[in-house]
Amino acid sequence: MLAFLASVLVHPGFKETLQSPDAPRSGLITAIYYLGSWLSYVFFAHPAADRIGRRYAALVGMAVICLGQALQTGAFGSHALGMVIAGRIVAGTGTAIISTSVPLYQRVGYAMTFWDNDRGLSVGWRFSLGASFIPALFFMGALPFMRESPRWLVEHGKTEEAFETLQFYREGYYTSDEARTELSDIERSVAIFRISGLTWVSLFTNRSLFARLWRAALLQFMAQMCGAIAMKYYLPALFEALGFSHRVSLLAGGIESTLKTGCAVVEVLIIDRVGRRLTLIAGAIVMAFALLALALPPGFMAPRYGRRTKPLFARTTD
Repeated sequence: MLAFLASVLVHPGFKETLQSPDAPRSGLITAIYYLGSWLSYVFFAHPAADRIGRRYAALVGMAVICLGQALQTGAFGSHALGMVIAGRIVAGTGTAIISTSVPLYQRVGYAMTFWDNDRGLSVGWRFSLGASFIPALFFMGALPFMRESPRWLVEHGKTEEAFETLQFYREGYYTSDEARTELSDIERSVAIFRISGLTWVSLFTNRSLFARLWRAALLQFMAQMCGAIAMKYYLPALFEALGFSHRVSLLAGGIESTLKTGCAVVEVLIIDRVGRRLTLIAGAIVMAFALLALALPPGFMAPRYGRRTKPLFARTTD
């Protein structure tokens, strides 16, 4: 649900509905999503997860995302731009809750937006947005049957339920005594945190915590500045600027998103075997060469297609 704009922004029906938005408006549609995410992260996502649990916080977040998607899918008339912007803010708010509760879900349905977009002029982009409701409904339907986080259960005094949850998740790997030992470790960790007196301000006042904070923030900053987010949102637009047809541009975006989803699965399988640092370094090297290969063709491709490449401006943050 996050990156449907990559295919929708170049769709003729979307352009017609929004009266051919210029670059600043397209940039606003893209970036305003992160305003909703930021506000939700700061004021709502973590308190909701701590108060009602990870499962139901994720359920609320997905419902909010669906509301945002519905606003965007139903955009029409003179209010189309406003509905899309409002929908992006609402969807960003819900995504922050999902990311806080169950971050691995972020890949689900990502590739569908490309492969379902090449439809009729007026409804293709709406179909692309509507298709994202399918994994959302499956996710919402499965959540009530999932077990709550053992740590959250311990924090709320539900120790026996936490032990049953640990046994359920560790069945076949841990004995009952080992599960009880892990539960004791969780209880000890929760108790230490409660008597420590740490608050969010401690992230800036405690030297050790601040060292972790700036390193984590720097990694996130570099992840946004490396160019991957630009590809996430503007790859089809970039290919159209190079002179490729609309269908080929969407095909390129679909291949990219499908590979990204597949690689996320591969990463889950290898990250604990080779380590996070080596995985990060290898991924950065591969991406650097891929972006270099993507940057070289414009000077060679434009003369071949008998047209100048269009200027493409994109500024995104994640």
